[in-house]
Amino acid sequence: MKNFLKITGILILIAGLVLGYGYFSYKTKLGHWNIKLTKANNEISWIKFEWGNDSLGNKYVERTTMLIPVKIEGIPKAVNFQFDLSSYMTMIYEKNLLSIYKANPEIKNNIKNPIEFWNRFAVIKNTSLTMGNYTIYNSNFFVWKNYGDVLSKKEIDSSASVHIGTIGADLFQQKILVIDYPNQQFTILDTLPSSIKTDFIDVKMEENGMAILPMKINGKTLDIGFDNGSSIFPIITPVKNEAKFSSNPITDTITISSWSKLHNVTGRMITDSFEIAGKKFCNVKVYSNYSGLGISKKLDGVTGNALFWNNTIIIDFKNKKFGFKK
Repeated sequence: MKNFLKITGILILIAGLVLGYGYFSYKTKLGHWNIKLTKANNEISWIKFEWGNDSLGNKYVERTTMLIPVKIEGIPKAVNFQFDLSSYMTMIYEKNLLSIYKANPEIKNNIKNPIEFWNRFAVIKNTSLTMGNYTIYNSNFFVWKNYGDVLSKKEIDSSASVHIGTIGADLFQQKILVIDYPNQQFTILDTLPSSIKTDFIDVKMEENGMAILPMKINGKTLDIGFDNGSSIFPIITPVKNEAKFSSNPITDTITISSWSKLHNVTGRMITDSFEIAGKKFCNVKVYSNYSGLGISKKLDGVTGNALFWNNTIIIDFKNKKFGFKK
C-alpha cells in the first residue's frame, strides 16, 4: 500500500511538472510579437479601425465592437480582428479560419499544435500581419481551436472582409498605445511625440496585460479595468459591487454575449460624478453583470469605449501610465 501511494505521488508530481512546463512554454512561445513600422517618417503612423454594430436582444446597438482591417501573409481574403484589450492573447478563431481554408487549402500546411496534450491551442508558424503601415510578426500565432463561426461560401467569395479573430493586450506590452476615438484610429509607439501632450497618472496592470484605472467616486477610489472589447458600457460591474456605484432603479436590460455565452446586464444611472485621470464624468450609467463573465474578481468594475468616445487616450504599457490627450 505504501509503495502504491509513493508511486501515485510520484506520478502526480511528474504530471504537474509536465503540465507546468507546457503552460510555461505556451505563455512564453505564444503572444510574443515583433512590430515594425514599414514606412517610418516624422509623423505618427495611424491604424484605422471601424465600428461594428449588432443586435443585442431586441435592440439594435451601434458601436458594439472595434474592428481592425488586417492583412495576413498567405491569406488572400480580406479579414478583420476585434480590438479587445481584455484578451491577453492575440488569436485567430479556428472555425473562421477553416472556412477560408476551403478556398485556400495550401494554408493549412502551416498549422501546428505546439503542445499535443493541450488540445485547445494550435499555432500558425511564422506569420506576418499588416495593420496600416505596421508589419507584425509572430513565430507562433495562436489559434483558438473549435471556436468561432463557420463562414458561408458567399461570405468567403464576397469582396467584403470577414471577421477572423482578436487583437489582444499581448501586442502592446512594452509599447505606448494611443487610441483616437473621434477619428477612429490608433497607433503603437515606443516614445510619446511632443505633438501628444498629456498628464499621466500611474496605473496598475493586471497580470494578463489589462490597464487598471483608479476611479474616484463618493470619496473612494475603485479599481476599474479598461476593456475596449466591452464597447457599449461606460461602466459594467459584478452585481455584488453595484452599490459602490449606484442604488438608483434599473432603467434597462440588455442581453449580451461573452465569448459565446449569453447573459443579461441591467443598467441604472450613477447619481454622483466621478473622476478618472483628472477628467470628470457625469450622467453616466452603470450596468450590473449577473453572470460575472468577463470581469476579474480583483476589479470593482470595467469601463469600455462608450466613456471615451469623444477623447484620445494614451496607455503606456511600458511604464504603467494612463492619460487623456490635451
